[in-house]
This record gives sequence, structure tokens and C-alpha cells, in this order.
Amino acid sequence: MSALKVKENLYWVGVQDHDIRVFDIVMFTEYGTSYNSFILKTENHTVLFETVKLKFFDRFLENIKEVCDPATIDYIVIDHTEPDHAGSLEKLLDYAPNAKVLASNVALSYLRDICNREIPGKAVADDEVIAIDDIHLQFLSVPFLHWPDSIYTYIPELKTLVTCDSFGCHYADDKVFNDQIDGDFTPAYQYYFNCIMGPFKPYVQYALERIKPLAIETICCGHGPVLRKDIPHYIGLYDQWSKPAKKEKRSKPKVVTAFVSAYGYSERLAREISAGVRDVIDADVSLRDMVTEDHDKVLAEIKEADGFLLGTCTINGDALPPIMNLAMGLNGITEGGKLAGVFGSYGWSGEGPDMVMGRLSLLRMKTVEPAFKTVFNPENKDKLAKARKYGQKFGKKLQEEWVKLKTDATGKTYWKCTVCGEVFEGAMPPQNCPVCGAGQEAFIEYTPEVVTFRDDREMRVAIIGSGAGGLAAAEALRKRNDKAQIDLYTREELLPYYRPVLTRALADKVEDTEYFIHPEHFYEKNRINLHLGVTVESLSPRDKSFRLADGKTVKYDKLVLATGASCFIPPIQGANLTEVVALREKTDFDRLNGLLAGGPKKVAIVGGGLLGLETADALHRLGHNVTVLEACPSVLPRQLDPDGSPLFTKIIQKSGVEIHYGVYVEEILGEGKVTGLKTRAPQEIPADIVIVSAGIRPNVELAKAAGLHVDRGIEVNERMQTSDSGIYAVGDCAAVNGRCGGLWEPASLQGNVAGANIAGDDKTYACKLYGATLAAFGTSLFSIGDLGAGDGKYEQIMEYNELSGKYRKIYFKDGKVVGGVLLGDVKLTNPLLLSVTRGLDTETALEMIKL
Repeated sequence: MSALKVKENLYWVGVQDHDIRVFDIVMFTEYGTSYNSFILKTENHTVLFETVKLKFFDRFLENIKEVCDPATIDYIVIDHTEPDHAGSLEKLLDYAPNAKVLASNVALSYLRDICNREIPGKAVADDEVIAIDDIHLQFLSVPFLHWPDSIYTYIPELKTLVTCDSFGCHYADDKVFNDQIDGDFTPAYQYYFNCIMGPFKPYVQYALERIKPLAIETICCGHGPVLRKDIPHYIGLYDQWSKPAKKEKRSKPKVVTAFVSAYGYSERLAREISAGVRDVIDADVSLRDMVTEDHDKVLAEIKEADGFLLGTCTINGDALPPIMNLAMGLNGITEGGKLAGVFGSYGWSGEGPDMVMGRLSLLRMKTVEPAFKTVFNPENKDKLAKARKYGQKFGKKLQEEWVKLKTDATGKTYWKCTVCGEVFEGAMPPQNCPVCGAGQEAFIEYTPEVVTFRDDREMRVAIIGSGAGGLAAAEALRKRNDKAQIDLYTREELLPYYRPVLTRALADKVEDTEYFIHPEHFYEKNRINLHLGVTVESLSPRDKSFRLADGKTVKYDKLVLATGASCFIPPIQGANLTEVVALREKTDFDRLNGLLAGGPKKVAIVGGGLLGLETADALHRLGHNVTVLEACPSVLPRQLDPDGSPLFTKIIQKSGVEIHYGVYVEEILGEGKVTGLKTRAPQEIPADIVIVSAGIRPNVELAKAAGLHVDRGIEVNERMQTSDSGIYAVGDCAAVNGRCGGLWEPASLQGNVAGANIAGDDKTYACKLYGATLAAFGTSLFSIGDLGAGDGKYEQIMEYNELSGKYRKIYFKDGKVVGGVLLGDVKLTNPLLLSVTRGLDTETALEMIKL
């Protein structure tokens, strides 16, 4: 079958498959299916949307050739990466060597593994618009339709929406377009929705909200008829089928306790645990005996409940089918995150509750662990007390969940890194946090603050600095005030970015979506005026103005100082040589990359802290000879205890990086060019490049010259106000209670407080404990809290596997967990962090940490 014209400059180049009868194992396709692909021709460019199933590549290629030479394809838009839509991409790239793939960040990561090659592409952001000649492509993030990677592409000039799986169906017809097809494909359309989109109804509703403002005359879907008429009808069907049933408005949380009991023992536990839940919170707890209850009815109850408990005895080393079937009937996508607990009585073995708990954990339920088990008859004061305590623990967690503000069917998922506190929107958490480098194990699903305060007074707010604190202040203000004029000034010449990513980008490819905090259109949409490459020279609080380097004077009503910090370079001889670099901003890394060009270099890093070691690892992986010089007697003395430090030192040395401790650099050697360093020992260490990583100093010069109170940093109160109440300071430049932060999360939180208070809201900032993370030298490290360095008596639990190099140690003091180290295996990052920051007692903490 040949290519067909959809509308002016847009062509269908897909393939019809009339013979298929079973699709992806799970769907019957009595009408066959199609694999739709489209080519858009602009004045000077060619854009292809989706590819087809690999087995049809030859026919697909012939259809493309009817419209264009494949070698002239400039862009390939992949709205969804399932192999029936992206399976031909690997081969197509051989015919289109200059094509750039446009897809979501998640999609690009999938495509690398589908195609088993690097993908020449760009990750597009939500609402990003790319202009191609006189045509615009607007990308909408609509995840979980039906994979995490899905996006829509809207072409406003053609009033056309490209949706891939959405609004499609398995229906093959050579006429392709619904305005030409004679048959009724509505049954196929509904069957497809039920199978593919049914589990993702809230996400469908979100997608429908996103496209509501768009003028749509054509929907180019991935399967079945291309829709050119009755568009409101087909969108309306999606709306009708995806609308949630009206939920009863509950005044208290609902809990279902389902159980089976051979001798009445597990039933007795069910009643006692349920009573424990009610001790803590006024909950509607329903007991369901699965020997007599209807499975489907109880499963539906569980899906609607706020939490559930499953109880099973153990027979022949297994959980009983009525309870296991309930667990198997739940879905991690639609029910994941629900509060769940498991219990049971057993005789000579007790695997049943653990098997059920294992299933619920895999479904990403918020499980109350470990499962509660007792031997035989629980009718004993001690056994019943423990059962009731398990119910109370469940009740406490239920109470926490119940008080959270929730929004229905937003279609947006947020993830918070528990190490640094940064929040990311996306179907899945990032592989690594762009801020602190923590892996996916450090992320939890997060419900953003719902801002109800509004005050739309007109005001001029200026922010000096584009780091985490300055940007957070701008966002917090805009959420509360729609009329304020917000101007952000920075001497850097690019959009606000994740500074910690700079080190990783030395050795690894980093997408724009990982590098920049927001795409450019975010600032336009939120009317945050960016002034890039601008230096502020002086500040006059009396006149409420500041002067720029070009002589221009800027007036303000409120001012936020987010001037950050600068690297400290010791005042030693040779520190001003060209090959001496302190890494802080993008320009510093650009200069380092220039120095590194031309083959392997001898690099000496002065300072073996987290940044110094991360840099050492990146440069070593690039093939440079790296030596780290650390003044302290051991590696990372604040993040590692005396047992962990030598273990990590061995890992560093094994990688090939040379590290020296107790070394003080007295001079950087070289006449006009670095040749090495001289230490106090004395010892000379050859080097072509010296990187100084010796800490930071707050940038307070502007504030000090203006007469604001300055000590270690710019002094602020808990509302982030300086000694001038109309001027706020946030981030690395600010000192709260005499302490400067130097970390991403406090800067962001401070900015949020400042922006909220400028709007008229009432927010305060409180210092808290933060963990530290490092991913380098082929291993991972997480550390938090007191590692036995204080006064008094500590207790500790240690686990070390010499073969794998995994090391864990938890410190306890006065009956509470106070700190810990994870080296080599950081899966317990979240439970350890929560245990320390919440000051949990030893018993509760050990249940969470499960060493």
C-alpha cells in the first residue's frame, strides 16, 4: 500500500496488517491493525513521526521514498517507544544519518536499549515548542498513556495532534482515514481503550485537560483510522470511559481487613490488629472472612479503601489462595502507594505472611513491615499486645496519609530526592538526581504543597542570582501573586541550571532536560524576566535600587540576594597561574575542558572532599592521571567513620587514582605554566593542571558595601529577611543563626520562604539535618548524622561483606538512631535517612532499616 496525503504537507507512510489476530500476547485483533507513521514536509525540512514494527520495515521504507529521500529526514519524533512504534528506528537511522530524534527523556533512555546504540536526539520538555521553518511542534508531556514515556505533538498550523497510542485502535483498512472508511470501528476503539488505556484513567483525564484548549481537526494516532472528522465525538468517548466513578466523600479513612483462618487464630489477630488501628485513628475498619466472602467484591473494596490488611495462616509452607489471589488481583500502577499490612498465625512454619508481603512490596505498596506473625494460638496477653501494637503502627501511618492534601487525577507525578530535597516532575524518578547524584533508591513519590494564599498586589521584585534559592523565590512568589513584576539578574550567560551536574558532565553525556532546571518557555509562561550576563555593581537600600555594570539603575520594591558563594583558593605562590582552576560555575568547567584537551594530563586535586573526589573519578575515567591531596588524616572524615574510611580508601586506590592524606600544599610550581606542587613535607608532585577544591566562601561583598549586617554570611532571620526588612537573602550567601548552608535543599527551601513572605504569606525556615551522597569509583556512598564522634556512649550495628565491598554501620545513642554509613549498597538510603531525621527509637528504626 502506498503513502497517502493526510492534509497539506502531511502524509501517512504507515503499514496495514490485515492478518494479525493476536497483538502483544494479550489482545485479540479480529480486524487486524495498522502501524501508523507520518511525514511532515516544511519549506526546508522533513519530519517523520513514529516508525513501524520491524517486520514491516521494507514496506515502510518504500512508503517513505514515495514522499522523500530517507537521507533528507531531519527529525524523527517518537511519541512512545513501544517496539510496534519504534522498532524500525535502528534501521531507519542508517538510512537517515543526519536525523535527530525528538522524544521525552524517558523515551530516549528506552530507545538506547531498544536499538542498542546511542540515539542522536534531544529530550523535549513539557510545553516546549520547536520551530521548523514556518511550522511549530509543541510537545505535551502526558505520561502513562500507556507507558511512562508518552508525549503528544501538536502542530498548530495544521491543527493536528500526533498521539501514538491514544485515540487509536486495532483496525486495518486501506482507506486509512475515518472520513473514508465504511465500517464501524467503534467496538474496536472501545476494546482498545479498555485494554490499553483502562488501567490509566486518571492519566487519560489529565491528557484530555491538556488538549482541551487546542484547535484539533486531525488526530494522527499510532494504530487504526486516522481521525479527520467527528473529533469531539472520539475525544468525548475517551472522556466518558475514563471518568472515575463518583467516590463517596468520607469523613474518616476506610480500611479493609481480609483474612482466612483455619482454627480461628488469624481471625483473632485480625480483630486485635483492627482494634489497634482504631486506637490511633477514627477509621472505618471492615473485617472480611475470605472463606465466605466474595473475592471480586472484597477486591473492589480494597481498591477503594485508604489502606488494607491481609491475614493468612501458612499451610505446607505457602500462603492460602484466597488471600494470595487478592494480592495478585492488585496492580502496582493503579494501586501502588496504598497503605498495606500483613499478618498471620502459623504452626511449624510461617512463610505465608512473608509471601504476601513480598508481593505487596513488589507492587510498591506502602507496607508496614515486617509482617506480623505469631505461633499458633494468640490468646495470650503478650501475643495480643504485640498484635495490637502492629495495628497501632499501621494506624499511625494511616493517620499520616490521611492528613496529606491530595488532588485527584492530576496526571502529574512528582518525585522527591530524600537526600537533597529537590522535586522532579515525571512519570518515573530520574536515574540519578541531577543535584546530588543519588540513585533512584533515594526518591519517594511526593505530593507538592497546595498553595492557597493569594495576594495580587502590584510590586517590583528583583532577584540577584540564579541558583536554587533565587529561582525558588521567584517561583514561590509567582504561585501567590500573578501581577508582581519579577526580574532575575545573573552574571552567568545561560538559563538556571543544576550546578552539581557540571562534574558528572565532565565524563558523561547529560541531556538538556537533566542540566537546566527549567526550559526557556517556563520563564516566559511564568513571566519571570531573565537578565543573563548582567553584573550588579552596587546596591542602595535607601533608594531601593541597584546599579548594573553598564551604568543602568534598577528600582525595586522588594529584593532577594541570592549571590551564592565562591571557591576558596588559598593565598599561596602560583595560585594565579593559568592552569590553576577552582570549579564552581559553567565557565570554570569550560576552562578546565580547554586545559584537558590534547591528550592525557597529570591532574592534581587539592582537597579530597565530595566534590574533589567526584572530579577525580570523572577525570580518571577520561584517561587522565589524577592525584588527590587531602589535608585531613583520612578520607571524608565527616562522612565516614574510622572503620569505613580505610575501606573507601582501598576502593579509590584500586580505581587507579592516587590519594595522599595529611598533605598541606605550600606552593604551586611553575614559571608561567604549572609544572607541579610543593608540599610541607617537603615533596614535589608533578602536575599539568591543579584543581583547587578547598571549600567555599559566601559572596557578601555587595551586601556589606550596602551596609547590611554581615558576619560569616548575610545575616537573616527565620523569614529570610536581612537587617533591611525589604531585602531578603537566600542560599549560600545567607547565614541563618550564624550558619551558612552550602547545600541545594536549604537554598531552595530558603528561597521558597522568601518568595512566600514577599507575597504576604507567613513562612519560616528551620535548619535540619542533611545526608551526603557520592557515586564514584564504581561504588556509592550515603552518610548522615553522628558517626560516633560526640561525647557519651554509642551503640552500633555493623555489616561488612569483604567479597562485595558492601559496608553498613548504624549508630545509636540514648535509645535512638543518630547516624549511619552505607557504602557499596545504598538501597537503605531512605529508611536510614528517615530514621535519623525523625529521631526514631532503636526498635522502630531497625524495623525500617532491616540490616
